Amino acid sequence: MKLSSKNYGDRTDYLYDVIIAGGGAGGLSAAIYLARYGLKCLVIEKGKGRSFWMQELRNYVGLEPDTPGRKIQKDATAQALQWGADYLAGFVEDVSDLGDRFAVKVKLGKKESIYPVFHSKYFIAATGIIDFLPEIDDMQNVYDYAGYTLHVCLICDGFDMWDRKAVLIAARESQIEAAFVMNWFTPYITVLTNGKFEVGDAMRQKLAEHGYPLQEAPIKRFLGEDHHLSGVELADGTIIEATTGLINMGSKYYNQYLKGIPELTWDGENLVTDEFCQTSHPRIFALGDLKKGINQVSIAVADGTLAGTKIWRNIRRAAPPRKWEENIVKT
Repeated sequence: MKLSSKNYGDRTDYLYDVIIAGGGAGGLSAAIYLARYGLKCLVIEKGKGRSFWMQELRNYVGLEPDTPGRKIQKDATAQALQWGADYLAGFVEDVSDLGDRFAVKVKLGKKESIYPVFHSKYFIAATGIIDFLPEIDDMQNVYDYAGYTLHVCLICDGFDMWDRKAVLIAARESQIEAAFVMNWFTPYITVLTNGKFEVGDAMRQKLAEHGYPLQEAPIKRFLGEDHHLSGVELADGTIIEATTGLINMGSKYYNQYLKGIPELTWDGENLVTDEFCQTSHPRIFALGDLKKGINQVSIAVADGTLAGTKIWRNIRRAAPPRKWEENIVKT
C-alpha cells in the first residue's frame, strides 16, 4: 500500500517485520524479496537520491545502455507494491532500538512537517549517498552536464573517456590522485580546483611529470549543448577544451539517523557488514553505498537480495513449522 500524510495512521500501531530506509535499487530489491517471502515491510524514500540522478545506466545486465535510473526506481517501486510492500515518501530522522523492536521517526512534508513513528523487528539502511557538485552562480548549468558527459564514477563511465580531452574537478588536494587512475582511460587530463584549495609543491610536480595542466581559477560555466560538454570557461577568461570529465569532490552520506546506536561499527562513514550485509547490530542491515565496497547499482541490487534473504531465514527459523493438521496421525 502506498502511504501518505493522509493515511499513514493506519500503520503507526503496526509492527512491521522490516522497515527499509531508502527506495533506490538496493532498498527496492530488498523490499521485493521480503514481500515475496511473505514478510511485511515498509519502504521510506526521501527522494532524488543518487540513482535518481543517473541519466544513463550503461552497465546493468539486460537493460538498454540509455536506461535512466529513475525508470528502474519507478518500475521496481511498482513491483514492490504489487507484491505487498508498503511505501512512504518521507525522510528518516531517527532510529531508536527499543530492544524487541525499532522505533523509526519519519519527517513527512517540507512545510508544516509531521513526524510519525513506525515500528519494525528489523531495519535496513539503504539511503545511499549524493555526490557533491562544483558550486557556481548558475547551478542549472552544472545539472545540464552532470550525469551525462560530466561523470562522478570512473567504474561506471570511465569507458566514455577513452583518449578524449577531459577535466578532473576536485575539492581538495587528495582528490587529485584520481587523475592517476583516470589516465587508464585518457592521458589528456586538465585538473581544476575551482579556486577552492591550494595545491602543494609535491602534487604540482607530479602533475607536471605526467603532463597534466593545473587550473586554479574558479569555474564560471560549462560549455556545450544538449548535455554534451565541449569545454569549461574559468573566471579569469581561460577556456579549456574538454568533451568529458570526472567530478571527484566527495559525497554526502545519508546515515545520520543511525549515529545514536552504539552497537554499530563504522569505517569512516561506511557501515561494516558481513557477507549478508548484516551490521554489528544483529537486526540492522546496510546496503549499497552505505556499506564498505564498490558503489554500483548491480552491487546494491545484490545486497538487497542478500539482506532480505538473511532476514527471512532468521524469522523462518524462529517460527514454528506449519503443519498439515488434517494429515497428522493422532496417537
